[in-house]
Amino acid sequence: MAHDSTVSNARRLALAFALAFAVLILTAGCGSGSGTQSSSPPADIFTNFDAPGAGQTSPQGTFAIGIDANGDTVGYSIDSSGTLHGFIRSAGGTIAPIDAPGAGTGNDLGTVVFAINSSGEAVGSYYDAQDVEHSFIRSSSGTITEFDPPGAIGSGAGAISDSGAVAGGYIDGNGAHGFLRAANGTFTTFDPTGIPSEVEIVIPEMSANGAVAGTYIDTGGVYHGFLMNSDGTIAILDAPGAGTASEEGTQITDINSSGVITGGIYVGIVNNVNTTHGFIRAADGTYTMFDPPQGVTSFAYGMNDSGAVVGTYREANLIRHGYVRAPDGTFTTLDDPDAAQVQYTYTNLGTVPQRINAAGVVAGLFSDAAALRHAFIWQ
Repeated sequence: MAHDSTVSNARRLALAFALAFAVLILTAGCGSGSGTQSSSPPADIFTNFDAPGAGQTSPQGTFAIGIDANGDTVGYSIDSSGTLHGFIRSAGGTIAPIDAPGAGTGNDLGTVVFAINSSGEAVGSYYDAQDVEHSFIRSSSGTITEFDPPGAIGSGAGAISDSGAVAGGYIDGNGAHGFLRAANGTFTTFDPTGIPSEVEIVIPEMSANGAVAGTYIDTGGVYHGFLMNSDGTIAILDAPGAGTASEEGTQITDINSSGVITGGIYVGIVNNVNTTHGFIRAADGTYTMFDPPQGVTSFAYGMNDSGAVVGTYREANLIRHGYVRAPDGTFTTLDDPDAAQVQYTYTNLGTVPQRINAAGVVAGLFSDAAALRHAFIWQ
């Protein structure tokens, strides 16, 4: 049985990651968490958009998965041939397509943009004609630099700080590793457990000021979080209540500039379904586990520097909703007015917030009545 995360958020390492639309996976469980009553915002605060050339057959469409402090949004679209095309949408609404020069064309090949910093530098991955993943950074002027860490078979860049440092993961002949690429192009590599052969995938996240945390998946298929300290040492983070079997464990999806972390735990099958819950880990190591009040299962995807968190939940009727959890613990439900209000399936995703910036602007995606994907901004 599958569960309800995006392996943040959508990062696919060479021969190992699945794309965001393929790893939005099914769960409904019995959530137990804290929170106060949710409210539903008016529909007119959503701005929906599609990238030029986005396909019109499910699961094609447009996927917004990152946003910067200025309100610029990044993501990708899937065209009618299944090719992936990255984009940046300015806060003013102009959409610039991004296709890495080395990207292939065809089903599941192409370019994905995962993150953008306050200077307008964006990072992501592209899949070449052999379906091998590589990293790239795009300058604010539009210049694309493709790269892999030395010795890599494949790599994926997933986060960028305001100083231009990039975090990602890669695979070589010894196993899976994380990497940091400084603004001057020099690399620092790391291994969460110290033994790369013990790890299948490393998925780092990075805050605007360069704090690093993330997720690795061990050879048994169990998810574990990690936090890189300022001296380069790494602490393994397994949140309370996380399962310990394959496809269970702790996934970190975001870290803010104060070192506060958010994500979700997979706890295994409860009432015949896989179950997940959201969490926040304070800088002092204290965990707060939560689900929105109406939710029977939930997952947290993004967090801003104020501590506001965005994610998804499902009620007992299994319809999927987005949410914003304010720093005081109150919840607001996000349902895009054009999202199909039907039970969540692999094709019917509901409303899926991905990231929230300092101004509280949310970027995400939803599926309509035809199960096409569209991007949205909520503010």
